[in-house]
Amino acid sequence: MKRNINTTALSKDYILSKISEETIAAKYLDIPIETIINCITTGDFINSPLREDNHPSFGFTINNKGKLKMKDFAGYFQGDVFDLVAYILSIINGKQVVVNNKQDFYFILKHIAYTFSDIIDGKAIDMHNEKNIKSAIKASRNNKTIIELVTRNWNKKDKELWNKWRISLDYLNTHFVVPVEQYYINRFANPEPKYIFNGKEEELCYAYILGMNYAGVYNIKLYFPNRDRNTATRFITNCNCIEGIINLELFNYDYIIITKSSKDRLSIGNHLASHTLYGGDRNKLNIGVVNLPAENYRLRNEEYTFLTSKLADDGMIFSLLDFDRTGREGARYLKENYDIPYLFITNGQLGLPNYKAKDFAELNERYSVEHIKQFVAETVTYIQLIYKNYGDKIDS
Repeated sequence: MKRNINTTALSKDYILSKISEETIAAKYLDIPIETIINCITTGDFINSPLREDNHPSFGFTINNKGKLKMKDFAGYFQGDVFDLVAYILSIINGKQVVVNNKQDFYFILKHIAYTFSDIIDGKAIDMHNEKNIKSAIKASRNNKTIIELVTRNWNKKDKELWNKWRISLDYLNTHFVVPVEQYYINRFANPEPKYIFNGKEEELCYAYILGMNYAGVYNIKLYFPNRDRNTATRFITNCNCIEGIINLELFNYDYIIITKSSKDRLSIGNHLASHTLYGGDRNKLNIGVVNLPAENYRLRNEEYTFLTSKLADDGMIFSLLDFDRTGREGARYLKENYDIPYLFITNGQLGLPNYKAKDFAELNERYSVEHIKQFVAETVTYIQLIYKNYGDKIDS
């Protein structure tokens, strides 16, 4: 942006009289304008241009005022074309560019004018701008998303929710789960909070703190348990790895259970912490619990190596995933690739018992504490009989 441009008439209305919002969005997202028009027309989503996105979650719409709006339904970006340009410029300049700041907004208008100088004043386009935009988009996709939290105090609704899965607030406090008042995503480019708790039960939000990467950025998963999974985002995360490893503090686990969600991990862990289990030699069993970030996640070799390093000499890893198609396929993958046996809470299919619960958390909703203790004790006895006494493998 070194060349001079006539900015005497530069305003939002002037820019939009020369250049369509769709054209601006296409340039600052580095996608074809036809893609945007198709999304507006059909309601289709695309993979987010601003981050790694394996499932299309970025959409475009025209609001009732005729303005183009964009939204990443995973919660990373939402706004109009000027919000988008501010986001890109924040990355280019390494500091916040805020739309509602008069000086910053003028900077946004100038950048658009220089980027489209061939349309604005008939001059050649500054390719330096083009290069910076592409570099910023690449950086946005490659850099780890930073999620920042403002926590709140636990309340009655929190206690009622977690208690139905028999997970105490004390257990959550020691297992890096916090209630969220506000959160920010990439605050350097998005200075406004993406969420502010409004007191409504359906908007309760919790954060799982899952560790930290080598750059010192916290791995966080946000969880909205009461949202309708068909119409709203229930999970927002900046990581994709095995969860719960920061609570695997020992190096002599008799068993490590791999389950399918943080909720199940916490429900199992809270039960085991509250009810002492003993092995055949009357020594207390050490049982650790971790979970996959999603049931279709494939365990990495380095993660398997880490888990085995936490086992006692004769310790074992088991999976406990859902007894549906996805869960059974995930369990089969673990068995075939790592020889990890699987356990299921069955639902009556294949002539097996029907526990009327798809996971351990639901089991806690349906059965008394005494029943749960019996189920767990019987499972441990079965595993010890099969593995410790005979050394056989469960192969069903």
